[in-house]
Amino acid sequence: MLDPDPVQDRTTAPVRLRPLLGCLVITTALGALDQTIVATALPTIVADFDAVDRAAWVLTAYLLAMSVAMPVVGSLGDRYGAVRLLRASVVVFVAASVVCAAAPTVEALALARALQGVGGAGMLVLPQALVAAVVPARERAAVLGPLGAVFAVATVVGPLLGGWLTDTGSWRWVFWINLPTGGLALLLACTVLPAGPRPVRGGRFDVAGTALLVLVTSALAWTAAVVPRQGWGPVSALAVVGTLVVVAGFAAHQLRSSAPLLPVEVLRTRGVSLAAFLAGVVGFGMFGVIAYVPSWVQGVHGTSATVSGLLLLPVTAGLVTGVNTSGRLVRRTGRWRRYPVGGCALAALAATTLALAGPHLALPATAAVLVAFGLGAGSFMALLVVLAQDAAPPRHVAGTTGTIAYVREAGATVGTALLGGLLAAGLVHAAPGAPQALGAGDYGRAFTPVFLAVALAFVLGVVAAVLLPHRDLATGSPTD
Repeated sequence: MLDPDPVQDRTTAPVRLRPLLGCLVITTALGALDQTIVATALPTIVADFDAVDRAAWVLTAYLLAMSVAMPVVGSLGDRYGAVRLLRASVVVFVAASVVCAAAPTVEALALARALQGVGGAGMLVLPQALVAAVVPARERAAVLGPLGAVFAVATVVGPLLGGWLTDTGSWRWVFWINLPTGGLALLLACTVLPAGPRPVRGGRFDVAGTALLVLVTSALAWTAAVVPRQGWGPVSALAVVGTLVVVAGFAAHQLRSSAPLLPVEVLRTRGVSLAAFLAGVVGFGMFGVIAYVPSWVQGVHGTSATVSGLLLLPVTAGLVTGVNTSGRLVRRTGRWRRYPVGGCALAALAATTLALAGPHLALPATAAVLVAFGLGAGSFMALLVVLAQDAAPPRHVAGTTGTIAYVREAGATVGTALLGGLLAAGLVHAAPGAPQALGAGDYGRAFTPVFLAVALAFVLGVVAAVLLPHRDLATGSPTD
């Protein structure tokens, strides 16, 4: 058995918890911000490097590397200590930011962004694992609330900040800005989070499993993008069969491995597997809506890009309210089931409303529906991490946290690709070869299957939430 991380040995004294949370909020904000901060700087980057055909590399390199690295840093955190891995993650992130800022070519920038994504994964996963080490399960959702709120706000604020830095200075400032903030995060991580005695190494690291996970993530994203656009045919069939083979190979390797990348024994428990499924639903639905609502508002309501971007603020407000309110109520009562069940139902209802009545709603009514959607998704987003951590043994907490985060990001990757494919197919069907002829009605009809797919995902989430085992977070004993 590994020696516990020193944070696990400390008592939950409020005076020490406050600086700990301050450190973790900063690191979480940095990791989340860089998921989207480059989006508005991308046209300028592409122009500077004359690399229109390689523009997507800058975005996908970070997201793919971060997704795959999440279970990796979780597994390493269980082996070598979450505090040490968090410090190393901040160092990697800051160093990669310097390389990004000074990158001479788009290829160098993409490689540095991938390295930055590895550091960002640790900065998103390990803070949640460290909270589990010092906060009882019943109180943990309230403590994770600020981290979830920061994640949601940073995801939406990222493009605004990136655009402002690019317009007032240079796109390179999008990366230089990480140095002072990252330096502060590293200083706090070294002073607030003492590393303590070096843990005992446990088993070899699963290199083959990591490589297979890269293939799984890439195959899922590619298949989700290809099938809606191509329709069912030889290419789609090949994509689906190839993905199933890769997934089966990864699963077989994890089951045979003596030191698997994912905590297989934990994932076999009903509570953790269902929490992981719900995390995928949140990633699929929430990020799918965030990615395409601006385009929907522009196409259906004819608004400017600025106004359509502002329509993400209601989603964010709902997310922040939901994640903090549910956390406080769970801490007070210990009852949690109503939040994943009711949250999925509310999000499904909101997505259905957007699909069937959205084109006929005024912008204020649309904003209200988006608040409801964010409130539903946010009400159980952080709670899923708590439920999975509570069901996992202490030696697997970081790995379980990383797995839940990976499934959420994989859901977001698949959701963005699949919903984008549905949208593209709908728009091509509405105006084949003449995109300039698309009207508000065409956009409304093209987005209907997009929002219905999101609604269906949350309906499945309701079923999964109902099947979650009855456990009292205060004691871990069954409830009535």
